[in-house]
Amino acid sequence: MQIVRHDKRGFTLTEVLVAITILTIAMLGALEGLLLYTQHNINNLCRDESVKIAEQKMNELRNISYTSLTSGSTNIKRKIKNFERDFNIQWGVTAISPDSSSVEVIVKWTIMNKEWSHGIRSIINRG
Repeated sequence: MQIVRHDKRGFTLTEVLVAITILTIAMLGALEGLLLYTQHNINNLCRDESVKIAEQKMNELRNISYTSLTSGSTNIKRKIKNFERDFNIQWGVTAISPDSSSVEVIVKWTIMNKEWSHGIRSIINRG
């Protein structure tokens, strides 16, 4: 009589498929987390850039003559993480008194079809 031994050291096909399914779900979750991290990182870099742009424009407005202060807008492109981003700069000048004006600079940008903005305000006096 011959003895037949069944080797129990391997995995069944069902066990392998369950393991692959669990790993796939885990990897999709990790990929979603990476995508979310990247979006937040790019938004923060754009916010930092908008702060720089607003400060530059405010300093430019402070350095021109008081009588030349006017409202306006412009668009500029800045490179962030090897991508060109469009920033819209709007500034408004409102007279507070004959010798001082309130100046507001607003920088807007769009990421994933959502508009973001950063604004600063200052008072500029004559002379």
